[in-house]
Amino acid sequence: METAQVLARYEHPHYGRWPAVTSRAHGEGRITYVGTVPDTVLARALFDWAVPAEPSGWRFGAASVTSTGATSRDGRKVRFVHNWSWDPVAVRLPVAVRDVLDGSDHDAGGELTLGPWDVRILLER
Repeated sequence: METAQVLARYEHPHYGRWPAVTSRAHGEGRITYVGTVPDTVLARALFDWAVPAEPSGWRFGAASVTSTGATSRDGRKVRFVHNWSWDPVAVRLPVAVRDVLDGSDHDAGGELTLGPWDVRILLER
């Protein structure tokens, strides 16, 4: 039986018996399990590890902003952009998108403002 690759461990007398973060290839993708609430350093390290070597344009300079993506059943790209901060932040969009939550359209190169602790679900056009 295959086992998952251990990416991080707990430094704890009890929890240290188990990994904190594991990952394993599955089908054409990968499953990564995070069994803890990561601090900023671990979260950034995990995102840097998971992002392909060729940047997609969905990596932003703001430390509080993360972006993940998926493909819908009809093949369209969906992006989830989070602001993990009390401060609003603006990011520049790499492609044209439609905001699924409010129906607004945004052009490639335009700014998208995220409020404190905001999340936007974007469909690439």
